[in-house]
Amino acid sequence: MTTDKVAAHYTHGSLMDAILTKLDEAGVSLDGLSALDLAPLDHLHGRGREATDEMIDRLAPRAGQHVVDIGCGVGGPARYLAAMTGARVSGVDLTPEFIAVAAELAERTGLSEMTEFHVGDALNLPFDDAAFDAGFTQNVSMSVPDKARFFAEAARVLKSGACFVAGEVAQGPGGDVIYPVPWAMTAEISHLTTPEETAEILDAAGFRVEGIHDSTDKALAYNQASRARVKEQGPPVLSPLVILRENGLERMRNSARNIEQGRAIPVEFVCIRS
Repeated sequence: MTTDKVAAHYTHGSLMDAILTKLDEAGVSLDGLSALDLAPLDHLHGRGREATDEMIDRLAPRAGQHVVDIGCGVGGPARYLAAMTGARVSGVDLTPEFIAVAAELAERTGLSEMTEFHVGDALNLPFDDAAFDAGFTQNVSMSVPDKARFFAEAARVLKSGACFVAGEVAQGPGGDVIYPVPWAMTAEISHLTTPEETAEILDAAGFRVEGIHDSTDKALAYNQASRARVKEQGPPVLSPLVILRENGLERMRNSARNIEQGRAIPVEFVCIRS
C-alpha cells in the first residue's frame, strides 16, 4: 500500500534520541525549550520557518480557533503556530514515530494543551465534519496519488468559510524530478501535479482558490544564502537532516536542483472552504 510505503519512508527508528543529542550538541537547554528553539530542524519543507511564517500570515488564525495540520510530521509548524497565535492545532500524520515525537516535543515546550497529534491517514481523517476553523498542509500532497480524495477530506473537516492554505512542490516544465528528494527516494511514492491541475482539484473538492503563490524566486535566494552560510560557517548543528537522515544532504541538494532547473515549483494555494 502507498500509505505503508510513505510511513516507512519517514520512519527513523530512534528519532527522539537523535533530536535530543543534536539539541545538546547545539547547546540548547531542555529547560524552557521553545517552539522557536526547535524551528531550525522541525519545519520539514523548503525555506523552513520562513515559509511557515508566510503560511501563518496567509492563514491568519486567531487565538482560540481550532486549526488542522494535515501531514504534520513531527509537529514543528503546529507547535509554532500555536505559540505565535494562540490557536489550538490538531495534527495528523501517517508515521507513528513522528506523532510520538510531536507529542513529546509538545510536552517539553509546554504546548500540550494547545496541540494534539494523531496517527491517521489524510485520505480518511479522524475528525468530524466541519470540526475546524482553519487548516493547512505543507509539502504533503506530493506523496499522495489520490489528490482529489486528499483535498476532499480537508474540505470535509473544515467549516464553511474557513481558510485553507496548501503548500506543495508542483511539477514544473523543466522535465522529470531528479531523485532522491526529501519526500521520496524514487518516483514510486512521488505524485506531482502542475499548479493548474492542483487548482482544478481544489476547486472540485469544495474550495474557492483565492491565491496561488509561486515561491521559486524566494527558494532560489534562500538556497543560495544557505550555501553561502555553510561555506563560511560550516553546516548547522540543527537542521532537517536529523530527521531526513538517509541520504539527507543529497535529497536536499536535489530538491534545490529541481527548483533551479524548473523541474519543480514550490507553490502555495490560499483557499476558502465553499
